[in-house]
Amino acid sequence: MTTPTTTTTSAPDAGVISIDAAPAPEPEPEIGWLKGSTHVHAKPSGDSSEEPADVIRWYEDHGYDFIVLSDHNRVTPVEDLPRRTLVVIPGVELTHNSNDCLEPPPPEQEKKCRIHVNAIGVSARPEGKIPWDEHATRVRLGTYALALDEAKALGGVAQINHPQWHWGMTPELLTELAKRGAPLFEVWNVQFATWNAGDADHLSTEALWDAVLAQGIELWGTASDDAHDYRGVGPYPPGGAWVMVHAARDARSIVDALAAGRFYASSGVTLSHAEVEGDALVVAIADSDPGPHTIRFVAGGHVLREVHDRSARFALADLAAAPGYVRAVVTRDADGAHAWVQPARRR
Repeated sequence: MTTPTTTTTSAPDAGVISIDAAPAPEPEPEIGWLKGSTHVHAKPSGDSSEEPADVIRWYEDHGYDFIVLSDHNRVTPVEDLPRRTLVVIPGVELTHNSNDCLEPPPPEQEKKCRIHVNAIGVSARPEGKIPWDEHATRVRLGTYALALDEAKALGGVAQINHPQWHWGMTPELLTELAKRGAPLFEVWNVQFATWNAGDADHLSTEALWDAVLAQGIELWGTASDDAHDYRGVGPYPPGGAWVMVHAARDARSIVDALAAGRFYASSGVTLSHAEVEGDALVVAIADSDPGPHTIRFVAGGHVLREVHDRSARFALADLAAAPGYVRAVVTRDADGAHAWVQPARRR
């Protein structure tokens, strides 16, 4: 007669992970301030002599974290371009140059109409020149609308480039472009400082920005170098203006942060704080940026408060019902370099 055996099952070892256990969560990507340019050209543009690989090398050598390669009317493939650490984001500058347009018309002496829109972070890879402006109209809004439609079709985020070049922008036009889905515009393009500043007959880019913001419409201001020439010769050198984006170090995170306004623009000033914290817009100059600075809180084209200090805060509860927003401009007293902080609104 065989005696049956008894099998004893012991409790599982606490140190053993079952194959059925959920995988360990991926670590959260590190979020930080990343320096980049949203408007960069290379040889495929036709008006730059620099190969894309050499453009990448310049920005890597000068401490940038990312660039948007935005050649004229073509998407330059970036996936196989050599790089060490630089995040290279595909883009295109949809470029229309005419001598005949309306609302507003070009200056009588120059007769130049320039409609340029960046599509940032495009997912499409069309070959060759993009014929987006074949149906361009004399009215600027119509051609801008074609560019915004093309940017969307390519999967990119739209940025209105050098809006006052040859006095090509009005508050009404910029307002309509923002309503139609352009979240970004160049408040400062270092190559066109005279146009940025405006004159007795034309608004500055900052005044245009305030005109849009005062209507409760969202629009974020970028700064760019619009670089074409990288060897010390030529009218459009790199550097001089950039954005500092609060994002993880990957293309999708950077593009999303740009579209959401999680960045500040700079022509030389570095900030450590440039965002809403609690119930206030907080601005602070980085320790690496020495010297006296002036912080101005602006709304509706007027300076609400001026602070001569390394940091400042503006309580959003102090905003009047109109225009209901505040933005900040920081100026380094020694050389006039700026940083532009994105607008914050009452809650």
